[in-house]
Amino acid sequence: MTILLQVLEQCFTPTTPWERRTFTFIDTGHIVGMRLDGQCGVWLDLSRPGESQRLARTRDPGDAVNFLLTTFARIAECEERGGSWLIGHDGIHIGSINATRYPPHSTAVTGDDLLARAWL
Repeated sequence: MTILLQVLEQCFTPTTPWERRTFTFIDTGHIVGMRLDGQCGVWLDLSRPGESQRLARTRDPGDAVNFLLTTFARIAECEERGGSWLIGHDGIHIGSINATRYPPHSTAVTGDDLLARAWL
């Protein structure tokens, strides 16, 4: 069972178009800590010393804690259901956090199909 969580790969401003933001996925089994930076940022500390990834940058600092808690609630739901999952989001809005099973049950699926389904 693997749960992959989308994180932001680069810094961006709130006005950067979604299409220009770079994302990557991390295995949730490597998360050892979580923190808020007090300025809308949500960060995950990973198992390698000094390794951190930004999970999100919300519009309001008060939304950051809700983004973090909602993400971990989604991870817990996926763990409870079993199997492998992709959890994706837009990096800003709590309502965008969504999970989908992978690999999908259809044949002939491309990597782009998997990423697109993370948003469904």
